[in-house]
Amino acid sequence: MDAVSSMAHALKPSTDLANRIARAYPLLSNGHKRIADFVLAHPLETATASIDGLADRSQASNATVTRFVRVLGFASYGEFRAALSAALQLAMRPVDEFADARAMADTPAATFIAALKMQRANLDEAIAGLDPASVAAVVDTVLAARRIFIVASGASHPIASFIEDGLALYCEADVVFATARGGPERAYRHLNSAASGDVVIAISVPRYSRTTVQLATHSQAKGARLICLTDAPTSPLAPLADHVLFAPARNPLLPNSPTAIFALADALITAVARERPDAVQALKDLSRSLLWTFQH
Repeated sequence: MDAVSSMAHALKPSTDLANRIARAYPLLSNGHKRIADFVLAHPLETATASIDGLADRSQASNATVTRFVRVLGFASYGEFRAALSAALQLAMRPVDEFADARAMADTPAATFIAALKMQRANLDEAIAGLDPASVAAVVDTVLAARRIFIVASGASHPIASFIEDGLALYCEADVVFATARGGPERAYRHLNSAASGDVVIAISVPRYSRTTVQLATHSQAKGARLICLTDAPTSPLAPLADHVLFAPARNPLLPNSPTAIFALADALITAVARERPDAVQALKDLSRSLLWTFQH
C-alpha cells in the first residue's frame, strides 16, 4: 500500500472534520460529494493543496470548493485546511510516538518493564477515579436489564467477548455481543430491537471506533440505557453515556492498551456476581455441569 493510500484511513477516527463530513454528506450536491470523496481518500494531499489544487484534483471550481467548506461550517478554506491538518496529526500521533520510542536506546527488557509499569499506572489511575455511586448505578442497571447488548471493535473486541461470557453466567437477562461477527449492518439488526428496559454496553479506546459511537447513539435513540467503558471524559462515548467507567489506555509504544479497560470489565462481572442473590448456587451448578471438561 502506498503512502497516500495508507493515509486514507487517517480521517476514520472520530475527529471533528470527519464527523462534519459524515453529517453533511447525505445532503451534499454531486459536486460537493466529489470534493468530500477526494478529501477522505487523499487527506494528506488535500492538507498541502491550495484551493486551486483541490478544485483541480476534485474536478470542481474554486467557488464550489469555497461553498463546500462553508457547508461544513468553516469560515474559509484556510480554516478547513487547518482542521484537516489537526485531524491528520491526531491520527498519526501514535505512529510518531512509536517511531520516537523505537529510536530510544532501550533494551528489550527495559521496554518490557516500561510497558508493565505503564499498565500499573493506568490501573492505579482507574481505581483512583472510581466513584462508588457511579459503580453502584452501573451494577444496578446491569442487574435490572431485560436484555444486554455489547458493542465494541478493534482492541476492545476481546473485552466485549469477555463481558459477554461473564455476564451471561450471572445475569437473568439475555446477553448479546452485537458486533461479534459480521459488519455494522448485522449489529444494527440486533440493536433495532433495543428498547426501554434494555442495556447497551459500549467499549472503545483510542483510536475510537466510529461504528461503536454510531451504534451507541442508535441504541440510545431506541430507548436503551447506555453504559460506556472508555479511557477519558474526552472520549466521544462519554457525553452519550447514562453511566460511564473510565480507565486510561496509555501505552509507551502502541496506539492504545486495553489492559485497564479489561480490568474494569473483570471488576464489573465480579460486582454483578456478588450482587446476584443466588450467585453461589449458580456457580455451583455451572461447575458441576462442566466438571468433566476440567484438567486435573
